[in-house]
Amino acid sequence: MILPKDNNLLTTITTRLIFFLLAMIIGVVVSLATVALIESIALVQRVGYGDGSEARFASIAAAQPWWRLLLVPLLGGLIVGLLIQTLPGRRYHGIADVMEACAFNSGRMGVRSGLTAALAAAVSLGSGAPLGREGPAVHIGASLSAWLAERLGLNRSQTLALLGCGAAAAVTTSFNAPIAGVIFALEVVVGYYTLRVFAPVVIASLSAVVVHSYVYGSQPLFELDTIGTHTAIELPLFAVLGVLAALTVLCFIQVLVVLRKWWELSGLPLWIRPAVAGLLIGLVAIKFPMILSIGYEPTKAALNEAMLFNELVLLLVLKIAGTALALSSGFAGGVFSPSVFMGAMLGGVFILGLPHLPFIEADQALYSVAGMAAVSSAMLGAPISTILIVFEITRDYGVTLAVMTAAAFASTTMQIGKHSSFFRWQLANRNINITAGRDLSLLRTETVENLMTQVFTRVQVGDLLDNVESQLGVSRKRIAVVQDADGIFVGSVELKDVIAVDNEMSRLRQVAVIKGESDDQSDADGNQDKNDKNRTSDDTVEPEYIETIEQMVRDESVSATVSTNLVTALQLMAENEIDYLPVISEQYKDRREILGVIFKADVLAAHYNVLKRAREEEFGVN
Repeated sequence: MILPKDNNLLTTITTRLIFFLLAMIIGVVVSLATVALIESIALVQRVGYGDGSEARFASIAAAQPWWRLLLVPLLGGLIVGLLIQTLPGRRYHGIADVMEACAFNSGRMGVRSGLTAALAAAVSLGSGAPLGREGPAVHIGASLSAWLAERLGLNRSQTLALLGCGAAAAVTTSFNAPIAGVIFALEVVVGYYTLRVFAPVVIASLSAVVVHSYVYGSQPLFELDTIGTHTAIELPLFAVLGVLAALTVLCFIQVLVVLRKWWELSGLPLWIRPAVAGLLIGLVAIKFPMILSIGYEPTKAALNEAMLFNELVLLLVLKIAGTALALSSGFAGGVFSPSVFMGAMLGGVFILGLPHLPFIEADQALYSVAGMAAVSSAMLGAPISTILIVFEITRDYGVTLAVMTAAAFASTTMQIGKHSSFFRWQLANRNINITAGRDLSLLRTETVENLMTQVFTRVQVGDLLDNVESQLGVSRKRIAVVQDADGIFVGSVELKDVIAVDNEMSRLRQVAVIKGESDDQSDADGNQDKNDKNRTSDDTVEPEYIETIEQMVRDESVSATVSTNLVTALQLMAENEIDYLPVISEQYKDRREILGVIFKADVLAAHYNVLKRAREEEFGVN
């Protein structure tokens, strides 16, 4: 049942404490689920490559015989292809789906898809697919939270807050980054900042920190050597790096688009595509094993300046291609870890590729860290979160200005384009747009079903205009709904339009009578031949008379169904310059029956009430 909301202070405090306890439970459960995901990846890696160390994946793979580097990704892809067939839509579900659920489904998600997606991700990453684990972790955390919220009957704002708790716990456990986990949940998942949501998300993140520290310790993800300082005059260079990072992400998206089209043209069934992609990835890994899986080892090498310029360029290109190939084929995984990898390589390429400049005092590591933040910010569309994640996974706050400048320019450059992040691009491919704002998204979840009235008059096909006008007058209604003999909806019309057309038809008839009398008089005067010669073709065309009601109705395209949302209803009314819509059945396309009529005033009132309730739930205002 819904947690109580009452003005009584004791009840309010009790309610909040209960929700805080719920947030702590979610934090622990999701953190354990994320640990299970990490250990599952290690288990698959151990079976496939003989060692489950995530930090040394590249070295372990490099020591394997060539046939193993081909066989393991191929078999992993085959298993993933079969798993994906059981998911809704036969595709991997990740962070974009969590964003969609929060924007359009009040946070409701299916837990089965989250568990299956996590299993597919474990096989994908353990077998070497060049992807990340944060996407599956966030999705399973959100799925578990949504499942619990549905069982408890929580309202929309409580459900979204609980999803935020799950997402924060997943990010915190994945990267040992509690602050970034909180901000990511609020910035990307929930979509707004209030104390009513912030507090439970913090509690969930803190709970996840305890679990992570107990299982893995508290050391940062990347333990770096000392990073050099920089001067203020270098800030334009970090800005340029940010722009290049955004262009890198756009390039990655374009490669992904091309590869998706290639898969479609290939005609290969969906279940076999990951296996083919795994074979191709394995072929590249024989020579360049650093592109495999999450890629922490080569990322750390770039941060510690252990790579040459040519190696950085090659690994950047191969990671872009490999990640796009894995995603386009159906492998399961996230894009944050590949973003970190690409950013570290890009930063190194940028600084090493510049000619010697006397004012540059910083070293390669600083530009690699700034590149990580920039590419991740452009990819995720969450600059604040990514800046904090970079700080927390490096534990070096001396890079603040460099990281913030690069991330800011990367995000700004992405905003100029059509899509502000990789996730929004994914949603756009499904014809989903959440850029219009959270309020508009909320209104799309509310339908017109409860706004229907019976304030209309039923008329039949073939009824004369003056008869319809009389019926509307007698019934004191202004909307006429036209049906055929079988009761099937044909269209609708307003009283004012009936009156206007009826008056116009009467005027045309009077003009025709007067004209006829004039023609008769001309014939009597012997001027018929002259009139025939001077009469134009337009004079011979009879006016088109509207006699029956079906000749002037708005057809069934100008109507709503019970599942039509408030935004769509208002748009239809605006496009047709009317203030009502018929609501028809949608069970049988060839037998549409009228169910009722909605009016703009009622839709606008519902619009206001929905937003008002949302504000009350979010801010605790009664």
